[in-house]
Parts: sequence; C-alpha cells; structure tokens
Amino acid sequence: MNPCNLIKSVYSVILLIFSIVSVMGLIATKQTNFSSQAHPAAAYVLIWAAIIWLTMVEGGQASLVGLVPVNGELYKDSHPVAYKCTQITNKGDNLDRYLLGRQFMVVLVVFCVNYSGGPIGGAELWGYPGWLKNIFFETGFAMILFTCNVGQLNSQVNASLCMLDYTDNYFALTTLWVSMVIEFSGLLHSSYLVQMAVSAMAGKKIETNEEP
Repeated sequence: MNPCNLIKSVYSVILLIFSIVSVMGLIATKQTNFSSQAHPAAAYVLIWAAIIWLTMVEGGQASLVGLVPVNGELYKDSHPVAYKCTQITNKGDNLDRYLLGRQFMVVLVVFCVNYSGGPIGGAELWGYPGWLKNIFFETGFAMILFTCNVGQLNSQVNASLCMLDYTDNYFALTTLWVSMVIEFSGLLHSSYLVQMAVSAMAGKKIETNEEP
C-alpha cells in the first residue's frame, strides 16, 4: 500500500470509529429519535439488527447479479444454498423482481437505522465543541459514515469478491424471499408503469425472459 492510500485508510478508520462511538453514545444518553422515546437497549437492538440486515441486502445484490452468467452446475454441490438463490433469481424476470423488492428493503432498513441513531435537535455529547457537533450531528455526517461504511460499502466490496460464499447461507436466502414477497405485494408496481413509459418514448420494446 502506497503512503497516500495508507493515510486515507487510517483517517477513514478514525472517522468511522469516532462516528460509531458517538452514535452509540447518543443512544445511551437518550438523544436519538428512538432512544428519546424508549429504552436505549431497544434502540441498540434495532440499529444493529438493521445494519446487519443491510449488509446482506446490499451484499446479496452484488453477489446475485454477478452470478447471473455463471453456470450453476459448477457450484451446485459446493455451495448448495447459493445455488438455491440463483435458481430463483435466474429464472425468468425474477432478478428484476428481486432488485425492485430489494430497493424497498434498503429504504426501509436505512429508515430504521436513522430512526434509532439519528440525533435529536440540540444533542450534546461529552463536551463536543459546537463546530464538531455541527459537522457530525446536525448534518448527519456521523450517521452517513456509519451506515455507508458498516452497512453498505464493505458488504458490496466483499460480496463482489466472494459471491458464492456471501450467498451460501439461509440469511441470504431469507432476504431474497422477503424481497420477492415485497415485489409480489404490488406496492412498487408503479415502477413498471414508468418503465413502460420510458420504453415507449425511446421506441424500444420491453423484452421479457419469462417462458411463453
């Protein structure tokens, strides 16, 4: 690693640790949206459950999209649960359905994270100076670093490199089924109307992978 990348990695880790400690401190002192109305323990459970699920929602996408062109017979025996996942997403238009439901899950989970850890107005913590609170609390920068680095970016990078291992578990399969159920519910089907409108304006026919 060259010195420039080392410096960026070090200060990124420092900022992340500071953000996590600060968010946990705000929860402990009942200065977040959820912990101000309920016991901090409930906020801790919700924020970490949501972040952990977010890692699978984001990483699962990177894995399942990346595995589309790979012959499933090559990993059918070595990664049986990953094979079950791709047997679902690679059938017909199921990948599009999964991606639509998954995006709703991202919004829902991020809302839970922000509700649990987002600071209330005028939050004070451990004598932080005003400029520091403005940067990390008022702008939501601490929550952005926490959510992106812990829940999204690291899982996407790891999943893109270890696609089979990332989805070879029932956590991934359950997340996939939840996404499919969300899409099946019809809550997001207005997106298909937008797709048809854009395709019509572009003069391009929508192709389907469904069997006749």
